[in-house]
Parts: sequence; structure tokens; C-alpha cells
Amino acid sequence: MEPLTEHRQVNGPVVYGLLRLVKVPAARHAALAASLAEYCRSHELQLSGVFTDRDVSSGPDSAAFTGLLDVLALPDVYGVIAPAMSHLGPKAIAAQRRHRIETVGSRLLLVRRPPHRTPAGLPPRSRSPTQRRECPRSGRRFMRTAMTETTRRFFTARPESIRQARKFVTDALAGWGLHDRAEDIRLCVSELATNALVHGTVADHGFLVKLDADEGEVRLEVHDSRRRLPEVRQAADTDLSGRGLTLVSVLADDWGVLDRTPVGKVVWSCFKAEGGTTS
Repeated sequence: MEPLTEHRQVNGPVVYGLLRLVKVPAARHAALAASLAEYCRSHELQLSGVFTDRDVSSGPDSAAFTGLLDVLALPDVYGVIAPAMSHLGPKAIAAQRRHRIETVGSRLLLVRRPPHRTPAGLPPRSRSPTQRRECPRSGRRFMRTAMTETTRRFFTARPESIRQARKFVTDALAGWGLHDRAEDIRLCVSELATNALVHGTVADHGFLVKLDADEGEVRLEVHDSRRRLPEVRQAADTDLSGRGLTLVSVLADDWGVLDRTPVGKVVWSCFKAEGGTTS
């Protein structure tokens, strides 16, 4: 394992890097390690070390990968980051390694995501205009189109993060051209982020906001580090707080709570688009 020194302290989830480097110069190695560090810096992740796999003859169980699996079993380790899928090895080995990473409850993060490729001789894949999907828990069915977007950001456990989370969601929706439910989503992220900050974070942890959208639905998720389930309260008229989840249940088409791997929970809410995207 080769430790990296960050230029500034970050409090985000802990990740470990994996590089597959065979007969490459030191400059190439340094550049790839720097790309992992920069990705972690911009996504508020804490890169605790990088494992370099130089042995291509040992199959999926190289010394580097075995060591990586050992540290993934440590508490509070979020996942593995690699420059691209090729750093897990050839296709057969990469598939085995990816499965083993996910089996221990860790996430695999790629700096360069693989592009979608259409097999030769086949027309581009498209969805039928009538193809639909379900929003979890409620069974509501929404139209799904070819356009999909996703973004996420980690926020530290401090009061200013509520405003920053609201701006993050506002900017993302504006960039995607989704305006008709933007105010509802802004209000909900404020409430869910506040709940995560007050009730869902442990020492030196923050919360993660994730936004997924297509032309039929926006899904908002707030991830935190406690398994304690939120409760909808009936606040009295004189109470200054306690109405957050009541507001979410009114504004969102559906909402719910899921366990988060390896620790914590995800509070999600779905918003059916009223008018689709705007140009």
C-alpha cells in the first residue's frame, strides 16, 4: 500500500484506491495516483491509501487485491476508487473482483466511467414511449424517457451545509432544465439535510445528497451514518421544529427509508415531473 498525503483535511467517507500498473514509468504512476487524489478532493472523500497491482500472473487473488479486501473489512470504509474498470484487470478477472468488492458491502467508484457501446450491426438502443418504471414503495408508475442524469455531493456536519445542499440541488436542477418541481425539491432537501445534520450524523461524519432525474421523475436521497429511523411527528402550533417529515410527505409523491451499506440509512423522496424539461 502506498499512502497519499492530502493537501487539506477532509471528513468525507474513507476510500482506498486500486491501480493496475505493469511496466509503466514512474511519471505515469504518479499521474494516476494524483488523479485519484483529485477525484477524492473534489467529491469530499478521504483517500486513505492506494494499492498497486503489478502482478498479472496471479489471477484475481494478487497480493495487492487481497490486501485491499482486508482493509475494506475495517469499520467506516466506504469503498474502492480506480481510474477505470481496466484497473481491476482483464474482463474475467475484473468481473470477479467487482463482485467481491460489492459482496463485502463496498462501493466501486470509477474516475472514468465506461461509455455505452452499441454492438456492431445493431441499431442504437431506445426505449418504447410506453415503457415505465415504478417509484419504490408506493407503486406509482411514471413515464421514463431516454434522458437520465445523476449527481451527488458530500457535506460536512455544520449548519452552513444546509444552505449549501439547497444550492447544490437548485444548481443541478437548473442545469438539467428541470424547473416545475424545483421549489418542492429545494424545501425537501432542506428538511432532510437538517434531519441528517441534527439526528443522523456521528462524530466527524457528514451527510451525502444524491439527485437522480429523468424526464418523468426526480429522486432525491439524503444519506447519513445512523440507522435510527426518522419519525413523522405531529408538532404543536407553538413548536418551532418537528414538521420536517410531515412537509416531505406532503410535497413529495412518495418517500421512504432504506438501510445504507455499510452503515447508516438513506431517506429518499420521489417527485413526478409535471411538464418535463424546458429548453
